[in-house]
Amino acid sequence: MFTCVIEGSLTSTPTRGHTRDGAVWVQFPVVVKDRYRDHAGRWIDGRPMFFDIVCWRDLADRVQDLARGDRVVVEAGQLLPYLSDSELPALKVHARNVSLSMRYTAAHTGPRVRQRSGDVVVTADGERIAAEAYPDRVSDPELVHH
Repeated sequence: MFTCVIEGSLTSTPTRGHTRDGAVWVQFPVVVKDRYRDHAGRWIDGRPMFFDIVCWRDLADRVQDLARGDRVVVEAGQLLPYLSDSELPALKVHARNVSLSMRYTAAHTGPRVRQRSGDVVVTADGERIAAEAYPDRVSDPELVHH
């Protein structure tokens, strides 16, 4: 059995749909962008890798409340390579299982509370950014934070 585990951040809110046969699916993009320290101690950003995660049936019902910025761990079933709109290599992944990563933050439960003006978003690296400057959907790969 082939198993691949992917840990990354959602770059937009999940999209839900149905097949002609009525099977429910949810799809969301995930970016994996590693960082490491060089010999001088400076943080270096690795090259981002993009995955389109597709969940089916019961799993789709469970992941539909994820939101942009959530860090997830995906157990991949089938991997399908393709070129994204930006011509960067990407993979479409049929997920067997999805869980929240608690590497940098606690897991959330229940409905999300929308941020108010003046709230601050804290990234995994400790950067503090005004919530209104943090868009709901990021399409430019260079703007994605993990």
